[in-house]
Amino acid sequence: MRRGHRALTSAVVLSVVTAALLVPTTAAADDYPTWDDVVAAQNNEAAAASAVQQIQALLVQLQAEVERTKADLVAKGKKWQEIDAQYQAKKSETAALLEQRDAAESIAVESERRAGQWAAQVVRIGGADPTLSLFAASDHADELLSAIGVSSRISDQANTLYEQAIQQRNTAQSLSDQATVMQTELQRLEQEAAAAMAAAEAASQAATQAVIEQRQHQAELEAQLAVLQQQRAVTEADYNTGVQVRAQQRLAALGVDWGQVSASGWVRPAGGWISSGYGYADAGYGGFHKGVDLAQSCWNPIVAAHDGWVESAGWNSGGYGYLTVIDHGGGVETWYAHQPEGGQLVSAGQHVETGQQIGYVGTTGNSTGCHLHFGVYINGNLTDPTEFLAALGVYL
Repeated sequence: MRRGHRALTSAVVLSVVTAALLVPTTAAADDYPTWDDVVAAQNNEAAAASAVQQIQALLVQLQAEVERTKADLVAKGKKWQEIDAQYQAKKSETAALLEQRDAAESIAVESERRAGQWAAQVVRIGGADPTLSLFAASDHADELLSAIGVSSRISDQANTLYEQAIQQRNTAQSLSDQATVMQTELQRLEQEAAAAMAAAEAASQAATQAVIEQRQHQAELEAQLAVLQQQRAVTEADYNTGVQVRAQQRLAALGVDWGQVSASGWVRPAGGWISSGYGYADAGYGGFHKGVDLAQSCWNPIVAAHDGWVESAGWNSGGYGYLTVIDHGGGVETWYAHQPEGGQLVSAGQHVETGQQIGYVGTTGNSTGCHLHFGVYINGNLTDPTEFLAALGVYL
């Protein structure tokens, strides 16, 4: 299937906005209480109260860091947008001026050609000195005077054309000089825009690494706080509950409703309905369908079904179009295929969390309509995604 044109600006604006959610931590690892600290604090009322205050203060600090980093990244994104807008405007202005210059050059060349023709005609009919001609041919003076009059008019016309040619050549040269200045300015703006975009992307990449630790701390702190405030024993489910709540919040922020995040920390990767299931019966072309197709309009969000590391993200020549592969550990991989060009929001080596948007529904590759092809591999072997997710409490 034909790939669409990349919307570079939109692709870049979408990258900065996503990065604004990624925040670095400033607190050292030793500043955070451990689960052993929580258990120990439960045996002492004063220690428990102190631990609650410590955790609440750390949560406030983390939120403040979130806001500071959001503001910094949004500022970098806005700076790039402003410079890019100037660049695009100057680019259009330069293109229009170049068109004017080319048109003026064509007119000047034509005027010079016509002036040259008239000048040549003057030379051809001018002949000898007109005074001498009158004395030499006094019997035909009337005819000669008439010819001289014609010659004079031709000469005047040639002079007029020559002056016009000079004027039009000057106009063309002036426009050419203006275009040279404008092209220099355009090049400067292009370099500034590239530098601003690089700064925004660098901030995004740095924040991407830091967000992993920050979110883990936030999830653990909230789980610890719940245990202390409710005065109950610590369970393994406490941590999982914190992760589950944050995944649900990410989905809510996207404005989607695909059901609850399961207790196991998995979620539906996209909305829509199953247009093609797993296996031979649903392949539709006589082959084996290696996943499940969730049909939905293009440019609807796709999220990570579970946390993990992006193994690859880009064009796949095997028919999947733009494909993202996430490694969840334990030999489990999920595939997200047919995303639109410019619609992938993550890159190889990046950590993603449950419910985090990783791209958009598209129809690239071997596809006949907008949908997400969702595949699951366990230790390199194909697995029915519907059954796999159902076992984890997620239903397509």
